[in-house]
Amino acid sequence: MEFHQPQNIFNNKSDISEDKLSHEFYTLVGQEELTVDNRPRRLNDDDVVYAKKIQKKDGSYKNMIKLSNNGKLYNPVSVYGQEKTNDFLDRVCKSNNKFKTVNAKAFEWYVQFLASKNLAFFYNAEREVD
Repeated sequence: MEFHQPQNIFNNKSDISEDKLSHEFYTLVGQEELTVDNRPRRLNDDDVVYAKKIQKKDGSYKNMIKLSNNGKLYNPVSVYGQEKTNDFLDRVCKSNNKFKTVNAKAFEWYVQFLASKNLAFFYNAEREVD
């Protein structure tokens, strides 16, 4: 069995150009394009981005986490696999790319969950958001 190794692994942020640092896109470990500080990241915003850190014009950051169709935090390692519905309205009329702005603590718990797949971090993030 072959394992996919990410093409680019960076150990510190100085290896990445400054324009990549203004927006950070986090994904589940195994789906990353690069790793920064043991955090799985994507270069661009796409379907497998589950958390975003967006820099505002004033220099502060906006932390965002993807939501599932029921309005709760999205769990990409759910027992049921990728949380998809068979309902026509959910597939066609509703966007699956909804993100919620959260505080820094909830964001850190969620990113730790993405890096480790440990559900305890996910539950802590959910508690922090509610």
